[in-house]
Amino acid sequence: MVRVPAATSMLLGLALALICPKANAQDPLSLTDVRAAYRAACLAPTSTELVTTFIRAAEHWVGSDSTDAYAQGLLATARMMRAETQFNPFEKLMTFQAQRDPLEAAIAADPDHPELRLFRLSIQWSVPFFLDYASNMDEDANRVAAALDAGYWSDDAEQGAFALTFLQHLNDDASKR
Repeated sequence: MVRVPAATSMLLGLALALICPKANAQDPLSLTDVRAAYRAACLAPTSTELVTTFIRAAEHWVGSDSTDAYAQGLLATARMMRAETQFNPFEKLMTFQAQRDPLEAAIAADPDHPELRLFRLSIQWSVPFFLDYASNMDEDANRVAAALDAGYWSDDAEQGAFALTFLQHLNDDASKR
């Protein structure tokens, strides 16, 4: 996940609260709302409030039908992000391990879905190396880049811009090594 200063995180949280108040309501959420919650959680991964908002938004959007690969991957990603907000290292590990297989199963069921690849890429980039969860980063980055080139996120310019910025950040990060 992309790291940002605390002041920016607070502003993102306030913006999300104004943009996506439906996450705690009974009204249906749009995919755009859920994506906004995902981006906010990625930009402030230690913010319990923003990660919880993403989890609730994902659960609300998916509803009771979580058999779809995208829905499974979305829920696994949201729940996996909770680990960043937890203090206890054992709880962090358990949270990560509990959601890793559902995310991988979702990608196995729909390997060409660029958003699932973006979800996994953002998780792989943020987890510690000793968890050995970085083997698909190049493949996922290539799939996300191809989706951007094909206009996959043309209906959600903010999500497309986020994916592009994230890929640029990955490239900048790799060039520093």
